[in-house]
Amino acid sequence: MKLILYVQQEWPHRKNLEAIQRMCQKTAIELEISHDLERLKQANYEILVSCHQYIDPSQIPNKIKIVYGPHFFIFPEGPIVGNIQPELQERCVYNSLSTWVRNLYLECVPSLVMPIVSLPFGVDTDRFCPYPAIYDPIFDCTVYIKRRSNTIVQYALNILQSKNMNYHIFQYGSYKEEDYMYGIRMSKFMLVLDAHESQGFALQEAMSCNVPLLVVNAETMYEETNDGVHSTYEHMKPRLLQSTSVPYWSEECGMKITEKEKLSQAMDQMMTQYKSFTPRAYILRTLSDEVCMKRILNYFGLEKSLLV
Repeated sequence: MKLILYVQQEWPHRKNLEAIQRMCQKTAIELEISHDLERLKQANYEILVSCHQYIDPSQIPNKIKIVYGPHFFIFPEGPIVGNIQPELQERCVYNSLSTWVRNLYLECVPSLVMPIVSLPFGVDTDRFCPYPAIYDPIFDCTVYIKRRSNTIVQYALNILQSKNMNYHIFQYGSYKEEDYMYGIRMSKFMLVLDAHESQGFALQEAMSCNVPLLVVNAETMYEETNDGVHSTYEHMKPRLLQSTSVPYWSEECGMKITEKEKLSQAMDQMMTQYKSFTPRAYILRTLSDEVCMKRILNYFGLEKSLLV
């Protein structure tokens, strides 16, 4: 079986590109990366992934299955919006990455011309793995901050300081991945002060290291504040724009709260219970490279072909 990934300039996102490479390697799928639209019109492959650009399906041989997205838009727009076209249902899909994003799209438009399905990319569970048990955490927690209000962030830091907790901060876009890997592996838990995430690689990589999360969950997109004060999406009101900071989650991954007033008690619980959570098991079961690729193959009914 062969998959072609269409790339152009900086797309797809580095994490998604690396995930697709691993997903193919671990399931013995031949991967070709192409910059050439004309190449895509040949019929000697089975799956096309175009993360960032809509390609007219009529230009692609009928037998090819096509995964579009997730980098087309924040809110649905362009030729992919419209009444669902029956002839595209069996061979084309738009990847929303997670369920809440799919629901967001359906809030904004009646439909896309093809189905919307949540097909997350794999997490690098080989690289993001726990240190051996002989290494005891040296930090009480890692604090991960991404586009949340200054008010929430300072409230959380004040609590940490009042409890004399040993913590360090990673601000989205301002750290080296090697430092992040070390920091999370040497922490008892991670405090997540994040806005909405369509997939949330950084959080899932922490979970893959078996680090439980204490999440102050963003339940709408209005809680994103690029400047730390003003909502990024205020102009979208009165739409609901319901979201989450952790689109892939179960109780084994840690604790999730929505009211900041509960944060102090939740921190106390995490300090005593962090060893009882098993987030890595959840990631291996739900978001490993093999699981994510087989999810795509199953959608198109191609998993049996992989075994031939």
